[in-house]
Amino acid sequence: QHLFSDQSQFIQRYQEIIHQGEIVINEELKASDQGTFERDYVPIKIDQQSQGHLWIYRDISDRKQAELQLKNSLREKEVLLKEIHHRVKNNLFVVANLLEFQSDYFEEPKFIQALEDSKNRVFSMALIHEKLYQSTNLSRINFGEYLEQLIDHLLESYSDIDERVEFKAEVDPIFLNIETAHPCGLIVNELVSNVFKHAFPNGMTGEVWLKLHQSSEGLVTLTIKDNGIGFPADLDFQNVESLGMELICTLTTQLEGHIELIRGEGTTFKVTFSELQYQQRY
Repeated sequence: QHLFSDQSQFIQRYQEIIHQGEIVINEELKASDQGTFERDYVPIKIDQQSQGHLWIYRDISDRKQAELQLKNSLREKEVLLKEIHHRVKNNLFVVANLLEFQSDYFEEPKFIQALEDSKNRVFSMALIHEKLYQSTNLSRINFGEYLEQLIDHLLESYSDIDERVEFKAEVDPIFLNIETAHPCGLIVNELVSNVFKHAFPNGMTGEVWLKLHQSSEGLVTLTIKDNGIGFPADLDFQNVESLGMELICTLTTQLEGHIELIRGEGTTFKVTFSELQYQQRY
């Protein structure tokens, strides 16, 4: 017991173990020199009769020190990764603000709208890095929570729509990695922006629904539906001269997913995909 700082506690625990007569494995004890020991106790019985016991003490001070260094190193890397996401987010927000300032120098509506669209795309990416910076899990974000903030931003950008259109969301708390969240966020940005720009012209009122669900097999279904004027019947959305629709199709391919247009009372776009899986990077 002279090796340990609290000798009375050591003796008390020693006697307790013998009295209980049960196997003890990997019990840690702090030594008086700030080191660490690991103790095993095995009672030896033959025909239910005690024949003694086996004590094993191992000095694991070096191992505990290595574990501490590893934990500190991991903590430093987590702090660094958070800082990277924070800086990326800040830089993207700066770009978004520059695009907004640039629009003040144009009078042509099509140029102003193009800059506004680009600003919203940059914002959708910046918001993902903001969520990762705030998250305790640096590899995944709550995508449902992210979508709520993205939609709020779009409603603010298209302020006239917010007064005429009721937006309804039914979103599961799905967690996605950054490789999946980025293209999916941009798809939502483009589809919702298209609805706000084209589905309700000339002061028309209506409703928009956004649904996000994930099956037990991991298949994610994203649905954006409106009861507006409908997608033009003579247009193939996969072969239309529109940067927004081209982005939607390209990003769906990047997600290895499938996109479907459902015509009827208004327009419904349904995108299905599974979370992308990448090999661990070092």
